[in-house]
Amino acid sequence: MSSSNTSDPDLLIADCPVCRKKVLAAVHGEVVEPPDDDIGREDPYRVVLAACTNCSTAMVLASDYLHGLQEWESPENVWPNGATVVTNAPWEVQRSFQEAYRCFHHANAYSATATMARRTMELICKDQGATTGNLARKITWLQQNNKIEGRLLDWATALRFVGNEGAHGDAVKRQDAEDVLAFTEALLEHIYVLTVQYEKFSERRLKRAVKGTVPAPQAPKDQVSS
Repeated sequence: MSSSNTSDPDLLIADCPVCRKKVLAAVHGEVVEPPDDDIGREDPYRVVLAACTNCSTAMVLASDYLHGLQEWESPENVWPNGATVVTNAPWEVQRSFQEAYRCFHHANAYSATATMARRTMELICKDQGATTGNLARKITWLQQNNKIEGRLLDWATALRFVGNEGAHGDAVKRQDAEDVLAFTEALLEHIYVLTVQYEKFSERRLKRAVKGTVPAPQAPKDQVSS
């Protein structure tokens, strides 16, 4: 993979979302995050604030460190026009979703988008504990174990269908690829952001309920009978 380095340490090559081409970007600051075992990130991760030298558009870029080549990977746009970063998700899940995003927005590769979205769904299942059977069975496991429900179950199933089309060599329409990308993002947000947020909310309410200041949180109806 090509390096992002240039002869000038204050410049790097990046994709400008306004110029819509590769440009030289002036570096205005950077942060290097160390490996993080909690999310499965084995290598350092660099986040750079830069500006296009052609149109002055500000960009936030990110790149992994490639140990084999002893250099930084070519930077990706995080902002603007970058994929949503779901910080609570495992690193492998995040990277798979970001690759699906790049396939759609940077390469117009719609079958590849669907295939990577499906892979992201597989990784979500694995992380949540669904490790046996095909993807259909894993999605059912998520539903049976209250990881997803209702509309999210429908979206996960649709994602699987379209992902299968892409993986098996069938042409995927642009709109279908865009939809499964949105479905994947919704699943990530539900499992890794909203669920965690609700658990923290419930924990706070429970502590206050013990003190008698608020009613105790109630379990969802579909969980009461179980």
